[in-house]
Parts: sequence; structure tokens; C-alpha cells
Amino acid sequence: MTFLYRPFLNRIDLYKIAFLISIAVISTIPWDSYLIRRRVWTYPSYVIIGPTLFNIPAEEVFFFIIQTYNTSLLYLLLSKPVFHPAYLPSQKHHATQWNLGHAVLAFLVTGGGFLVWRGNEGTYLGLILAWAGPFALLLWSLSSQFLLSLPLSSTVAPIAIPTVYLWVVDTLALRRGTWTIESGTKFGVHLWEGLEIEEAVFFLATNILIVFGLVAFDHALAILLTFPSLFPQVPELPSPFMLIDALLTEVSKYDEERVTGIQQAVQRLKKKSRSFYLASSTFSGRLRTDLILL
Repeated sequence: MTFLYRPFLNRIDLYKIAFLISIAVISTIPWDSYLIRRRVWTYPSYVIIGPTLFNIPAEEVFFFIIQTYNTSLLYLLLSKPVFHPAYLPSQKHHATQWNLGHAVLAFLVTGGGFLVWRGNEGTYLGLILAWAGPFALLLWSLSSQFLLSLPLSSTVAPIAIPTVYLWVVDTLALRRGTWTIESGTKFGVHLWEGLEIEEAVFFLATNILIVFGLVAFDHALAILLTFPSLFPQVPELPSPFMLIDALLTEVSKYDEERVTGIQQAVQRLKKKSRSFYLASSTFSGRLRTDLILL
């Protein structure tokens, strides 16, 4: 994937990847360390090289990095042709879907907390839901309307493909005893022979978080680059504070005529000159918007 994407890789892509990896490592280390200290999962001494970080084997820390990198790169590959400003939400958003998403995520967080409180079987699944759920709920609150409007090829695919891949790899690792989920903290239910349901949920949840985070990043960039009246000066690599400021901007402040103009220009280009539309994806920042509008 790195080889395929290398001709298109730019500084903002590297910034996105580094940003997501940093968040993934920082947010996962306390949770993973707790699971290992509670012996929810264990590693035989003969399968790890030795160094640890807060009781986490070096290989596990590397996994946080490489999974985030792989999923992020696949997302970038599949999203390269997508012109995100054309998918900015209007004031007429889908309230039903927004509320349903909140209800489902809130239920999962609550259920996870209950399983942790109850202890015994279900502890591992509860810890996964109680840890991942709040992050997903926050990202859903910030960018769900934007996420729902994007093509499935740039949202569902970069979640599904790495998840299935990791399910297969994890099945092989569990069968070989590379790591073990201790009995008493799991339900004992398998997605298929050799793959615990908790592990399947973990990989699905983490890939959802990575893609949701990337979508929120692109949502913020689309706002910053589409509305010069709101954000006159946007550096090539906006700070996290500027990204958050963009995401918290009320939709009512958007220049809807500009968004409509962009959407119409994109539709026209797709019909009349799809090659030019795809070629425009090699440009970044406001330059691509100017090319499409011209």
C-alpha cells in the first residue's frame, strides 16, 4: 500500500497518519496495560523479545502503530478521489440517523460498563466497549452527518477489509498460542473456530475508531478550506485546536451557496470530464477547490 500510495503522498497525509498513530498509542497504552496486569490476556515468555512499556510487550506497542498505519493508508487510498467539501452537511441533516447512532453507542458504553462492574465472564468484552465506546460517541457527535454522506467505498471498505484481515491473522495467532485470553474473563463464544468473539469485536472497534478519526480530520479540513470567510488563513498543517474549532463551527454559519456551487461543479465534472476530476485529487488545499470551481 505504501508503494501504491507513494506518488500521491503529501505532507497533510503524513500529518494525518502521525496524528492518528499518536492518539492510538496514547489512548491504548493505559487500557492495554490494565488488561495485562489483570491477566485478561497473557503472552508466553518464549514468544516475545522481552522489552515492555507499562507491562506491554514491545510487539504489542508496535501493533498499535502498524494497525493504525495500515488502516489509515487504506483509507487514504480509497478516499483519494473523494472531494470532501462536496459532502459537507447542510442545515437539513438526518436527525433520525444522528439520534439512532447516539442511542446505539450509548447503549454499548452502558452495557460495557455493566459487564465490567459485574466481572467474571464478559469482563474483556465490557472493557472493550467501555474503552472504545466513548471515543466513537465523541467522533459520531462531531462528524456523523459528514460520515454518512461519504461514499461507502471510503468509509465501510477501510473498516471491513482490515478487520477481516486481522480476524484471520488473529485466528492463526490464537491457535499457535502466541497469546492467550484467560478463561473467566470471556464468554467462550467464537465467531468461527479459533477466533474469540471478544477479539473480533476488538478489531472491528479499533478500525471503526481509526476511520472515524480520519473522517473527522477530513471533515475539519473541508470546513477550513471551503469557507475562507470563516477561516481566512489556514496553514498547510492546521493545529489540533484549529481542527477542533472547525468541527465545532455551527452549520448555520456555512456559506450554503458556496457548498451548492461546489456540489454542482463536482457533478458536472464527473459527467463531462471525469479524468480532470480524478486528476484534481493530486492537488491539495484550496487549490483543488479553485480548480473545480473554475
